Amino acid sequence: MKDAVKLIVAYNKNLSPERRRQKYRALQESILRFYRGTCHLFYDRLHTIGTPQDDTRIWICGDLHLENFGSFRGDDSLVYFDVNDFDEAVKAPLSWEVARFVTAIIISRQALGYDRKESLKMARLALGHYAESIAGMKALIVQRDSARGLMADFFEQATDRSRADFIDSVTKTDGRRRKFNLDGVHLEPLDRKQHERLMKKLPDMLAATPHMAQWPFRVEDCCLRLAGTGSIGVERYAILIRRRDTGKHYILDMKQARASSLLSNLKIRQPKWRNEAERIICIQRLMQFFPPALLDYVHMGGKDFVLKELQPVRNKMDFALFAGRPEHMEDVIGTMAQIAAWTHLRSTGRLGTSTADDLAALTGTTRWQKDIYSLSVRLAAQVEEDFALFKEYRSAKED
Repeated sequence: MKDAVKLIVAYNKNLSPERRRQKYRALQESILRFYRGTCHLFYDRLHTIGTPQDDTRIWICGDLHLENFGSFRGDDSLVYFDVNDFDEAVKAPLSWEVARFVTAIIISRQALGYDRKESLKMARLALGHYAESIAGMKALIVQRDSARGLMADFFEQATDRSRADFIDSVTKTDGRRRKFNLDGVHLEPLDRKQHERLMKKLPDMLAATPHMAQWPFRVEDCCLRLAGTGSIGVERYAILIRRRDTGKHYILDMKQARASSLLSNLKIRQPKWRNEAERIICIQRLMQFFPPALLDYVHMGGKDFVLKELQPVRNKMDFALFAGRPEHMEDVIGTMAQIAAWTHLRSTGRLGTSTADDLAALTGTTRWQKDIYSLSVRLAAQVEEDFALFKEYRSAKED
């Protein structure tokens, strides 16, 4: 087994010293944050250990864990709850994605307030719900009216959140125009020259996208945006715009698109995308029932960026609500397993992927479910070992 610390250091070698320190601090916070920020490490471990026999080829988001599900508004203004991160998305065996999801359930036990026995029970439950949903051969969605329990409460809260309230919480006005309220945590200032240069480029760049071409708008401000764990150090901006016709403000998230970290361990031939942003958006549109508002991509300074409306981070599921309440967590994890299956069914037979029949034939066997469960238990133990080693390494560095 390759040394985890060496793999992490090599992967992050091109980050600036400041961003590298920031990312390493984040990786030490909890095993969940470590897991989120070391997707490349997980797939190195998976490649070394090996997966069950799986000849399927399916579009996967590549980083399926509990915090990559959430609610968002689509272009139709309706609220959806779905998988919502596709930076690592590729064509790969189905077992890769399911193993990442089930492993996440097992290692989440401390954060969610249950013991190892309960976590293993939830892992088996998730596999059962996933396989049943694939067997159903129909890609459904979770809707507000059909949601139950805490999922229904979550939908209610997400639907009630207004764009105006969110914008008021992260911006301020000087009487003439709005500007970002730079907190140094999520939103950081650009230096003066960078700000001027970006403010000059943005109007024409945004107006060239199909969504924004329909709006008369003004760019009011822009800044650096910090979010996530694995994406620390990725070039990312928040852009505040105002529609001239309605007077409404919107915040856009513009994030640099990079190659998927899965590719170094993946031998399956991928489509010839024009750029990484096209890859992310195309696969996202294949897998989601309805994409988030203003999803598009732009090109700037020799780099490609994914563009979408920035929505409240509170629209991610707050797992603190479930601490010590396994009966509610079982319902939510079961729903997430169903959603995962539906995203995979939705993209079957598209751009050279396996059919829904192929997926049902694989996942419908008791043997496959047992093999994925055993693999995930082993991977979870490896994640815990790698996390402990990384914390030990950082502790020695800081002494």
